[in-house]
Amino acid sequence: MFRQALRTLPHAPKFAAVRLNSTVAVKPLSKALIGGIEQRFETLAKADQNEIVESLAKRQQGSWSELTKDEKRAIWFIHYGPYGPRKPLYTAEDKVWIAKAVVISLAFCGGLYAFLRSFAAPPPKTMTREWQEASDEYLKSKNAEPFSGYSQVQSK
Repeated sequence: MFRQALRTLPHAPKFAAVRLNSTVAVKPLSKALIGGIEQRFETLAKADQNEIVESLAKRQQGSWSELTKDEKRAIWFIHYGPYGPRKPLYTAEDKVWIAKAVVISLAFCGGLYAFLRSFAAPPPKTMTREWQEASDEYLKSKNAEPFSGYSQVQSK
């Protein structure tokens, strides 16, 4: 009974193989697109950067053994490379320039100090070694102690 009903249907549903996007292998990206991405990624337009990131994200969803060496390098650079907020603040040339500026500044300050010191007055006579030794002898003769001062008997 059911067999006849199925035969009489003019447009019986047919089962067809459906390929889902997740089962279709994504083609490798061209070398022109991802080759040398480390040097040119920052100069690309935002739309091109997003396109590369999205296409690499699709490639990552598959097996990692299917990725080419250039794709793996591009993925690493996009995730961990020195661009954007991870870009170093100073380049090698900047560091050399800063070091030279510091050395020149220190040399200038040292020269200025020596120049000004040459015109300074001589140190006072109380700063000589002889004066200090005589001062120590005087304090010893007065029984002076550095913590409590002169040891004089106070009369009551």
